[in-house]
Amino acid sequence: MLEVEQISYCIKGKSILSDISFELERGDFLAIIGTNGAGKSTLIKTLSQELRPSHGEVRWKNRSLSSWKPQDIALERAVMTQHVGLSQDFKVEEVVLMGRYPHFKHQPTSEDKDCVWRAMQKTQVEHLAQRNYYSLSGGERQRVQFARALTQMDSPQRGAKMLMLDEPLNNLDLKHQHYALQLAQDFVKEGNILLLVIHDINLAAMYADKILLLKNGRKLAFGDTAEVLSEQNLQRAYEFNLKVTAHPFVGCPAVHFYPT
Repeated sequence: MLEVEQISYCIKGKSILSDISFELERGDFLAIIGTNGAGKSTLIKTLSQELRPSHGEVRWKNRSLSSWKPQDIALERAVMTQHVGLSQDFKVEEVVLMGRYPHFKHQPTSEDKDCVWRAMQKTQVEHLAQRNYYSLSGGERQRVQFARALTQMDSPQRGAKMLMLDEPLNNLDLKHQHYALQLAQDFVKEGNILLLVIHDINLAAMYADKILLLKNGRKLAFGDTAEVLSEQNLQRAYEFNLKVTAHPFVGCPAVHFYPT
């Protein structure tokens, strides 16, 4: 479904990403991890066409992303970025409705409005519908933006879709972090693909089934979660003392960092 082939990105002669390749199929939940500056957000921006790669190709459903019309790819893929700026202070319901813009020409239909309400209920922001977006806390804004991305992808008749989330857990409390990742899992279980940039390795281990570990813009490891999250791989990536054990309740890898 998603094929990333030898992607590189350079700016002003500096290499930010180097020769990154991987493939994802329907139902894959990929967590992208690594230290600050490893290239995680740059990779998402490259895959979402915000940045043009210096080398390599990205294919979605056996077609180069560059061959997709913007209107068509907007029905196939949604992106939630770290920072979202709005030209004015819209109501929350209006912000979520922006996710439906690719689906209608002039006025939203009753189906579009149903999608908006469904997404707000999923992310538990329906009670904020008439609040101004900039009056919300940072965590509430994150949940509203997640609702916008979900409502954009609410179109089951079009087949598998792709959702890219760049650090969506910022400003969320513990409960809402887990709840957001459970919603992400639900999206994947419907036969879709999800890519998640995340700093918390243990949350990545608990929810993702595949991990892409980056270091200095290069792929250090890619594969099943238990395979990638080895002590050897993580020590090479983070250069810090750590121990990997089995999680006592869910059985996934549990990573413990400790000072010297």
